[in-house]
Amino acid sequence: MVFKIPQKSSVSIKNPESLFRDLRDRTVEGLLAQQADMLRNYMDHVDNRDIALELPTGSGKTLVGLLIAEWRRRTKRERCVMLCPTKQLVHQVVEQAKEKYGINALDFSGSKHQYPEADKTAFNNCESIGVATYSALFNTNPFFSNVHTLIFDDAHAAENYVSSFWSLEVRRYEDESTFGTIWQIIAPYTTENDQLRYDQGNEGSLDTSFVNKIPTPYLLKCRTALTAAIDNASRDDESPEEYGYRWRMIRDHLHACHLYYTSNSILIRPLVAPTKSFAPFQNARQRIYMSATLGEGGDLERIFGRKKIERIPAPEGWDKQGIGRRFFVFPMRRLDEAASLSLAISWTTKFDRALVLTPSNRDADKVKMAIKSLPATQSHTLFDAAQLESSKKSFTQAGSAIAVLANRYDGIDLIGDECRYLIIYGLPESTNLQERFIISRLGASVLFQVRIRTRITQAVGRCTRSSTDYALVVIIGDKVHQYFHMPEKRETLHPELQAEVNFGVDQSKVDNPSELGDNIDIFIAHGPEWKSADNHILETRDELTQLSIPSASQLGNSVVHEVKFHDALWSGDFDNALSSAKDVLASFAGGHDLKGYSALWNYLAGSAAYQADQTQVAQEHFSAAFSCASTLPWLKQIQKLLSNQTQEVSVDVIYGERIERIEGLLERFGKSGSVKIEKYFQDIREGLTSRESKPFEEAQVKLGRLIGFESGNTERSGDPDPWWIFGRRGIVFEDYTATGDNPVVSKKKTLEAKAHPDTLAAEHPGVSFSVVFCSTSDKLHSAAEPHTGDVFYISVEDFKKFSEECMATMRVLWDSFQSPGVIEWREFAARRLAEAKLGSDDILARLTSRKLSSLAGGGQK
Repeated sequence: MVFKIPQKSSVSIKNPESLFRDLRDRTVEGLLAQQADMLRNYMDHVDNRDIALELPTGSGKTLVGLLIAEWRRRTKRERCVMLCPTKQLVHQVVEQAKEKYGINALDFSGSKHQYPEADKTAFNNCESIGVATYSALFNTNPFFSNVHTLIFDDAHAAENYVSSFWSLEVRRYEDESTFGTIWQIIAPYTTENDQLRYDQGNEGSLDTSFVNKIPTPYLLKCRTALTAAIDNASRDDESPEEYGYRWRMIRDHLHACHLYYTSNSILIRPLVAPTKSFAPFQNARQRIYMSATLGEGGDLERIFGRKKIERIPAPEGWDKQGIGRRFFVFPMRRLDEAASLSLAISWTTKFDRALVLTPSNRDADKVKMAIKSLPATQSHTLFDAAQLESSKKSFTQAGSAIAVLANRYDGIDLIGDECRYLIIYGLPESTNLQERFIISRLGASVLFQVRIRTRITQAVGRCTRSSTDYALVVIIGDKVHQYFHMPEKRETLHPELQAEVNFGVDQSKVDNPSELGDNIDIFIAHGPEWKSADNHILETRDELTQLSIPSASQLGNSVVHEVKFHDALWSGDFDNALSSAKDVLASFAGGHDLKGYSALWNYLAGSAAYQADQTQVAQEHFSAAFSCASTLPWLKQIQKLLSNQTQEVSVDVIYGERIERIEGLLERFGKSGSVKIEKYFQDIREGLTSRESKPFEEAQVKLGRLIGFESGNTERSGDPDPWWIFGRRGIVFEDYTATGDNPVVSKKKTLEAKAHPDTLAAEHPGVSFSVVFCSTSDKLHSAAEPHTGDVFYISVEDFKKFSEECMATMRVLWDSFQSPGVIEWREFAARRLAEAKLGSDDILARLTSRKLSSLAGGGQK
């Protein structure tokens, strides 16, 4: 046996840059300029606890992170781990470390029970750095429990990876028993309209953005029952595994959590991840957050629950220059969404491979169906995220292949010929119920503008990973198309991306969609014609600047107090939590677009005061929350938080929910042109003019949706015609327009109309329906007179006048609408509806102002 003589430690290595020169097994010649600059800047912050490094997509941040980790391991004898969002990225980083850079990085993807003993020993003894997923750290018993340096790759995309550790989600169709038990506990504290949603068991096509929240004082009232119910579920062997460990993290801190719900899902989590309470994260000597876009407004601090993160911005020059070249094409400037998707899929035949990114599995399934329906792509090989989890080679080595990935705007890098065609189908907006609540219910979308911009920036850069790389990027979907066609949104993008998008917007304005294909061919050829276009983009880039997100300064100032609030609340220090909440509100002074967010923080301050037994202070903040955003339905519940009144659904609550539905429909219409909304109006007009029953009824359904009601129809013979629902009230129509030679309302028609509420009762329990007979006839058969009861009447002509008034008001609202989640627009919409007498009570009164019995005496005997 030969003795092993220990090698002398490389403690003389002055910095990561000099370490790189000593890596003899590397295959890259030298550091890029921006990498060297970043490493030098890092040395000025080498002892900071929290540092963020900004290096644009494709500029080589992986090597920067690996060099810092290896340098700290060698010189400081530290255990260092780089954390990535996905297993595929872990494999990719480890492969690059070993094969390109000569750094012995260990792969710790998968279960810790499967980690090789030799690798665990080497890591713990500071002999090698590790690479793992975020979940390898954020779990109840991590292997990485005593790490000195944590490096978070793609930190901008980490919110769900971090917060999920302190989140419990119960999905109705995965665990109906637990969902039903929890719902029964919280039901007394939900609105009656939400209970109706639960009873119906589904979310309508225009209601998919719906989410609500149990106010904290109500959550405290049901905390004991809720704890017992989830305790039982977590002990059940048939329950999802995550119930156990995730519930343990929040079980004793429900006072600091929020419960969000839809008719199909319940989420319990704190607003900000309490990372200060998690020793493996908190005790690290240094935490490094690497991101392509650090953004402004304190978003990174909110994601990781830190009061302050020192930022090292991108090196000089990168404020203008980007990586690679993208040619943006917007087929929806000429075609509708379905036709644009088909056209975009047909272009995949111009490339060996294509990548499609969607915000949801439902959208991904829609894309896959479209691919399979086109003859040109039926034989293409489809890949999903699971198939690319371990390695991307199966995709990048295939021909005629399309990868369709849902909600994966980070985590896959396709370089050069690996993929030159990217389709973005849909806007990467809210990714969990909390984000959805803040955006759609709170009217505080300003908080997530940075996050949405970052997701979009990351998404469009998946196929341009080096300075000479290039890719076609096709944008499809109402929301994302609208985003890129709003100048105020484009102005907040990086100048190079702005120039690329501006060029694409201009070039997509064509008379014939075939011209788009011709332009794509020029781009693929990369000849003199494209060179001229590229020079134009560069010239435009140099003239552009990137503007800040509105109110970014105020949000950046408030975040330190926000994190202090959540830390105090988590530990049960309600007095200090209240003090920090007041500091947050003071930070908002002068901030535009912060009314919705101010409402949230007044609500949080009130909840902290409530738990600190400061009843008067709680009432003051709850009142302030209501005054900030009086049109938000969920805030109506706050008025009764400190009373023993039985909760009822007020007309105002329904009014606010109508505005949210109107907002959702206007968002679908988009703002890039008036074609969609005018087509919608024309369909209503033509339908109401028709004497045929089907188009008339379809027009009534569309009109109901236009004015914010839940609206539908049944197709069975004798069943009710269209119905509108608002809260616990509704209108059901009996339409009689195809009168032919018998323009008299018969006994049969009258009895059918009278029975409609009973027919609808099973599908819509608890809703009180008023029956409105809508007809071209103004005569009632004598045999029908005794059966008219509480059936009301409106002539078709009067109904058409009513519809025109509705459309006129909706056109005004559409003209002023820019994007969802803006509290000021909702308040404007509420005023306009009130002025036009289109409140729910107004509409009900108008459509039930005349009884069917008033036609008596004018018909046959």
